[in-house]
Amino acid sequence: MRQLKTFLFLATIVLLLSARKAEASPIMCKVLANYHMNIDDSLVSSCLDAGVGNINGNTNGSNPDLFLTGVGTSYLHIGAGTGANATNTNTLATGTFSLNASLWGLYSDIAIGFKFGTGNNPDEWFVYKLNSGVTSGNWDLVKTARQGGGLSHVILYGIEIEDDDNPPQEVPEPTSLVLLGLGLTAAGLARRRAQK
Repeated sequence: MRQLKTFLFLATIVLLLSARKAEASPIMCKVLANYHMNIDDSLVSSCLDAGVGNINGNTNGSNPDLFLTGVGTSYLHIGAGTGANATNTNTLATGTFSLNASLWGLYSDIAIGFKFGTGNNPDEWFVYKLNSGVTSGNWDLVKTARQGGGLSHVILYGIEIEDDDNPPQEVPEPTSLVLLGLGLTAAGLARRRAQK
């Protein structure tokens, strides 16, 4: 009986900890010594790439999109997003972004690219992978050369949703796996106890 009470106590603690909303923290894109961006991890899951040059949706010609022709080859150019500067000081630019919510019905993954006027100081563009369902948020650009930094444009990239005959497999959340493990452990303890 004591083992069962200990197990139930520990199971309750694990469930409470897993259900607690984690504090948001910024995801930095690129190197601290360069211009770099921060976006809250409640909005994005990762920085996909950053660099100097263009992100414009073009894959051909003399001025190709460096994300689409680099690490973003699995993405398609969706179009323009909406972005605005809120503040722009010598060391920091901040602003907002938004996109049409209906895009989440067409694309399984959406990446958002930001292009800044940095006077060709690295880095001047950044691409983040959005968390599923995100349609708006805030961004910060930390400036190292103390010049420029105004938002030029926002561009959207996506990976199309698979057809209905072959939907992508769902990956269980950690909480679901913990509950499954706790249930199996409780069943094993109950069976062991019944055998005694």
